[in-house]
Formats: sequence, C-alpha cells, structure tokens
Amino acid sequence: MKASIKIILKKTKLSNGTYPINLRITINRKSKFYKTPYNTLPKFWNEKTSEFNSKYENHLQSNRVLTSIRQKASKIVDIMLEDESEFTLDIFDSLFRPKEIEKLNFIPYFKKRKDQFLEAGKISSRDSYNDTISALLRFNPKVMDYPFTNINYSFLIDFEGYLRANDCHDGGIGVYMRNIRAVYNDGIKSQAVSSEAYPFKDYRISKLKSSKIKRALSKHDLQLLLDYEFSTKKEGTKALYAYLLSFYCRGMNFTDLAELKWDDIEFSNFSYTRNKTKVNLNVKIPNNDHTKKIINYFKAYRPYNTDYILPILKKDINLYTEEELKMRKKSVLNHYGKLLKTISLDCGIKTKVNFYTARHTFATLSLKKGLSTVMIKQALGHQSIKTTETYLEDFCTEELDTAFENII
Repeated sequence: MKASIKIILKKTKLSNGTYPINLRITINRKSKFYKTPYNTLPKFWNEKTSEFNSKYENHLQSNRVLTSIRQKASKIVDIMLEDESEFTLDIFDSLFRPKEIEKLNFIPYFKKRKDQFLEAGKISSRDSYNDTISALLRFNPKVMDYPFTNINYSFLIDFEGYLRANDCHDGGIGVYMRNIRAVYNDGIKSQAVSSEAYPFKDYRISKLKSSKIKRALSKHDLQLLLDYEFSTKKEGTKALYAYLLSFYCRGMNFTDLAELKWDDIEFSNFSYTRNKTKVNLNVKIPNNDHTKKIINYFKAYRPYNTDYILPILKKDINLYTEEELKMRKKSVLNHYGKLLKTISLDCGIKTKVNFYTARHTFATLSLKKGLSTVMIKQALGHQSIKTTETYLEDFCTEELDTAFENII
C-alpha cells in the first residue's frame, strides 16, 4: 500500500477571497480531502513546510492544530498497516470520521465481536475469540470490568508471562495477542477508545514468530503411506485414503474435502470454493494407480446413503446448522486422526500425520519439484503469499549442496 498525508492550501477560491486549508490523504494514487478549521490567503501560507508562515496571526497555535490533524491521520495509517488489513480511502474515512457507537469495556466489546463472527457463520474465528477471552479471564477475573485503557503494555507483558508459565508457546501466544490487537484496532475505529492508548506501538507481536515446526512428510515417508498394507487395520483405510485424496487434490483442506460430492467430479476435474478464504479453485485429480484405488474404494465403501464422496456427512449439508456441521466434521477429523497416528507408527514415520500434514506435504514437495511460491499459493487458495511461505519447509543441507553444486 502507498499512502501519503499532507496539509495543503487548495486552489479553489472562496467567496470571501481566501482559500481553504485541507488535509489530503492519498492511497494508491487516489486522494480524498478533509476540511480543517482554517482558510487563508496564499501570502500567509508556506507551501514547502505545509504550514502558516510567521506573517499569519497566531501562526504557532494554528500550526499546532494542523500538526495534530496530520498526526491523527498518520496514526490511523500506522494502525491499519500494523493490522495488515486491506487499506482503502473508504476504510480511512470510516476511521477518520467514525460514527458514534455504544461505549463498552474491553471484554464486553470483545464478546460483542465474537458474537458477530457467529452471526456471520465464522465458527473458527468465534472459537478463537472465545478461547482468548477465557484465557484473559483465567489470568485476571477483574479484566471483565477493565476499560480499554487498562489493556496497556504492562498488562500484555504480564499476560504473556502468565501464558508462558502455563506451557503456552510463541505460536499460541501470538494467536491470543493478534486477537486482542484486532479487537483493540476495531475499538479505535468505533471510537470506543482513543488511538493514544494503543498498546501495540510498544508491544510487538512480531517477536513471537517461532521457528517452523516440521509438518511436511518427506517423499520417502509419503511413499510408506502409499505402500501401506491394511491387512490388520482395515478400519484405517478410510482415514488414510481420505488423507491421500487431500494430498492429491492439491492439499485440499479437510472441511472442504468433506463437502466434495460425486457430482462435483467430471473427468477428474472439479471446482470448489474454500470455506476459509472463499477463494475459487479448479482442481484436476492426477490419473494414477493410487488415485484410481482411492476413488474406487470410496465408491464401494458406502456405510450410509449420501451424495458425498467421503463417509463424513450423513445428510445434505443444508440440513445441518452451522454448529452441527462444525461438530460433525470435528468429530470425524479426530477419529481419522487417531487412525492415522496408528498407521504412521506402524510405518515408522516420526512426523505427525494429520490433514494439516497433507496440505504442508503437497506445498513442500511442490516447491522441491521446482514450482514457484506463487503457483503454490494459487493451488492452496491462499490470499497472501506470506501464508503460503509458512507452509513451506526449509531445504536440508544435502538438498542445498546438490542444488548449488553446479551453479557455475
């Protein structure tokens, strides 16, 4: 995002012969103007410094007011950049001239935003907010009555210390802090709290970035799963074949895989919209012996009549409530996870095998095969390249040695 903020003397002459002084905000080459309390003549204006010159009566006081207006706009830009949100003139306008809303303390405001996620059908976000609220109340029950201003730098440091003392690591702490930051930013937008109190100017979430946890299987480990003999663990077939189907469908997320119908597949091609990001994806299932075996297995394995490929949803998705759908998927996912754990132990695989692993494995093996990060981002249906990069495992020393051996 490119943004500039400047106080300018406009060239539009007013009826009294003076010219208006405006705040000009420019985002991605589009500009919007905001009135200030002042109009003046060009002889009293310094174009280079964007302020009144010494010839203007009370120029020092007037320049302090203009500086305050400019600083307010600059803080809004900084907050939006910190929040990593899409930034447009309309969004800036809503922050610079927000509508009055009900004034709430921090936790009641947090709960209100949590409930809005539920109304929007964003169950995972609702649960994440609920977990953060619960952690805050365990840390200090009095936080229920705290205004926003009590959630300051010292509070965040103490909360982080409490989380670490209870075996929470950087990744989990980062989730809690990002949720708190998002609610605080939203509170500033809604004028529930002033931007002057913003604690994340000093508390940096970026320090919580932990080293990557290995989640991708090696090509060797993946082959062990492909060659697995089910003679003694037939119950695990459906779990492993669902896992492998996720891999072959370009790392398709479990919640999306559960909704895949037989009618969706046409000559191994299908399209779907990711539940999480709402990105539309087109997929072609590779035509090989493994995928044929998987598809034929699910055609034969029909524990109940359903239009869905996997035996997960027992009825049409529209007959479930949002909560029922989430719980049904979660229940099956946990069951499949236990089956996959047993199979991976049989194979001697040290990396944890779950449906996140299938997605990470697809991404990492694609990278090592030479596909660009941009292509992998598109295949996974990510909205940001940064998200894709977190999926990619680092290359081992031997792979780097081989890659650079003949570079000259």
